[in-house]
Amino acid sequence: MTLSTTLNSTLSQIHIRIPQHYHRQPIVSRLISRYDLIINITCAFLEAHAKDDGWFNLEIQGVSRAVEAGLAYLQELNIEIVQLDIKSIAQENQEKSKILCNNHNFSDIIDDNDKKADSNVVEGQTTRAKFQVCIPQNYQSYPVIAGLVYCYGLTVNISGAVLDTNPENDGWFDLEVWGRRQQIVLGLRYLKELGLQIWL
Repeated sequence: MTLSTTLNSTLSQIHIRIPQHYHRQPIVSRLISRYDLIINITCAFLEAHAKDDGWFNLEIQGVSRAVEAGLAYLQELNIEIVQLDIKSIAQENQEKSKILCNNHNFSDIIDDNDKKADSNVVEGQTTRAKFQVCIPQNYQSYPVIAGLVYCYGLTVNISGAVLDTNPENDGWFDLEVWGRRQQIVLGLRYLKELGLQIWL
């Protein structure tokens, strides 16, 4: 996976509801790792340990067939897609959706098989970290959380989230991440180098 690649052609804006029984599943993380999509969460509400459904507004960018496969995956899980807007985007408008990877030479530390995360990572490892991260308004148009998956090969579950549409309000996410210890260390360093507040 080339970190500098700008994905082409399609931007989907969707509103989805996450049933309570999926609150501990890394659904967004799987969309990124399985389908090579760039995903930015633009609005969200998910209460940890709540019985109510959570919901997310997502911007999904990638080649058309990958976006279609990702949407089909959500439908297979019976996740309700409340609103769907798909459009082609010009090359010059793709800049904001680039992943904010740092300059760590990650490929020297984690091989390609490890970066194909997902179920193999969750089943095969012993390292997990739980923390809360604040996403300030100046980062809300960038796929910060997606960078943990795309750049560092982590599997990420969002167990709680509050991010509203008011650009003046900071958002926060409760995250559970799985990976090798070195992956987690680099992922936390990535968030800190972006200047984000983290509570472990």
